[in-house]
Amino acid sequence: MAYRCPYCKSLIEGEPPPKCPSCGKTMVVPKMHKPNPRIARYRAIDKIWYEAEQKKAALQGPLTPSASKGPRFYMGVVLVLLVIGALVLSRTDKSVEQKRSPELRTLNNLDVLAEALGRYRFHTGGYPTARQGLAALVRDPGLEQVPDWNGPYISHLPKDFWDMPFVYAPPETPDSLPTLFSCGPDGQPGTPDDLVPDPTRFDPGTEWTNGWVRAMDRLPGITILNP
Repeated sequence: MAYRCPYCKSLIEGEPPPKCPSCGKTMVVPKMHKPNPRIARYRAIDKIWYEAEQKKAALQGPLTPSASKGPRFYMGVVLVLLVIGALVLSRTDKSVEQKRSPELRTLNNLDVLAEALGRYRFHTGGYPTARQGLAALVRDPGLEQVPDWNGPYISHLPKDFWDMPFVYAPPETPDSLPTLFSCGPDGQPGTPDDLVPDPTRFDPGTEWTNGWVRAMDRLPGITILNP
């Protein structure tokens, strides 16, 4: 594996070291973890629905004589009918009826936050403290507290679909992941409807380091809060 340091742009081969050999700045990538099966099911259903919508939109467009006679056209029709049929059958099971549901929208926001936390840790060597919270992804905690902060990592702190803030707590050990979840529809933590991000999103990989741009530069016109 090879990647570039987000600070000095030097190319590093092999496993990521704690600090860049060239500039000495901290770069820590969290370990990979298996995704939650229940959350993975939500995402699989959403992907099927999205692909079905794309096929439906393609079929609704103007058809040319050559397109209507080709085998690819008929194969596409059969594929779309199969996907739509599977979606219709899945509607009988209320537990898997997820068509851009509030849960999926909240999961998308959780994934964005998890990825931002992974990049924060890559730059600074650790996750935000309990006192700093998720606000450290938007506000600069200050050079004395976090000298290698290179954010903002997101433009603003989102809430879940039910207008509740996401719950965050730093990890208990250096090798574990932080606590990050939504309380779900009931608004109570620790219940079965709590939603958590894909654990793999905490590992941002190394491809993004080559072209890392802060949120204030990626999204011109946004307001970045200062400490």
